Amino acid sequence: MTESDLKPAQEEPWFSGKPGTVLLYRINRRPMPEQSLFDVEPPPNVLDHVAEVLLFGEEVETGRKNKRHWILGNRNIDEQNGTLAGQIGWESRGIESTGRYDSSRREWVDDLDQRARAARAPFVFESDGRTLAILKHPSFSESTLSEVFKALLQRGENRRGFHTTDWDVEPIGDTGSFREWLSNADVVNQVQFVAKRPNPDGLDEFGQVWERMNQHKASLLREIMEAADPEVGLVDLEGDQVVNGYLAMSEHAFGYVTARGTRDGRLTRFDQRSAVARRQTEPLPSSWTEAVGVITALARQVWRQRHDS
Repeated sequence: MTESDLKPAQEEPWFSGKPGTVLLYRINRRPMPEQSLFDVEPPPNVLDHVAEVLLFGEEVETGRKNKRHWILGNRNIDEQNGTLAGQIGWESRGIESTGRYDSSRREWVDDLDQRARAARAPFVFESDGRTLAILKHPSFSESTLSEVFKALLQRGENRRGFHTTDWDVEPIGDTGSFREWLSNADVVNQVQFVAKRPNPDGLDEFGQVWERMNQHKASLLREIMEAADPEVGLVDLEGDQVVNGYLAMSEHAFGYVTARGTRDGRLTRFDQRSAVARRQTEPLPSSWTEAVGVITALARQVWRQRHDS
C-alpha cells in the first residue's frame, strides 16, 4: 500500500459534469459627491482598484433568523488577462439538540451539537467589461450576492487612506424578460424606470435619458408612468425612445425597471432587479480551476457582445 492509497479521495465539486447557470452583474464605481480636500482620484486601473478593496477572508452576515456568514476565498489575479477570480461561499452555524448514548450510565441523554452547513461557488471579475460572473449554487439568492460583494467593496474602500469611490454591484438587466412580460400582460397599469449615472461615460444608445442626466448633473433619474384608465392601461411603451433609453441603461446595469399589471384577471408584477441576466454553460469540468476558465470565457463573450452591439 502506497502513501497515496492512504489519502482520502477528493470529493468532486457539486457542479461537476452538470450544465451551470452563470449570473451576470456589473461592478460600478462612482466618484464621491464631495471629494476630499486633497482631491484624490481613485486608481485609474479598475482591476487594481478592485483588487485593493475587495476583501477576502472577511465575513458579511445576512439573514435574520437563519443567518449566513458569507466569505470570499481562493483569490487569483491574472493581470495579463485583466481578471480576478475566487470562490464565494456561506456558512450557517447553529446549535442543534441531539441525542447520544452514555454507555457509563446506560442511558440516552440530550446533548447540544455545533453544526455547520456551507456552500460555495466560483466567480470571476472581468475588468474590460467590469463584469462579475458567478456560478449559481442552488442555495444562492441573486440579490444577496450583489449585497455581499457591494458590502465587501465598500468596506475595503472605507479603509483606504482616502475614500474616493461609492461602489455598486448591479445586476445586468435582462430586458428580454421585461419585453416578454409586456407581451404577456393584458393590461399594464404602472411602469417605473430608474437610471443611475453611468461611469465613466455615457453611451449614445442611452439617448435622451443620458442627455438629461448630463444636462442637469443628475446622479439618478426616476420616472413613473401610471395608466389614466386602469381598464385600458399604458400603451405603445416599446415605441417610446425614452423608454428604450431607460431599457438600454438597465441592460448595462445602470438602472432597472419595475412594472405591474393584470393577466387573466390577476395581478402580475415585474422587477428587473430579480431578473438577473444569466447564461447557461455546457456540462462543467470537475476542477475548480477549469470551471473558472469556463466562467471567464463566458464573461468576456458577454462583454464583447455588449461592446460590439
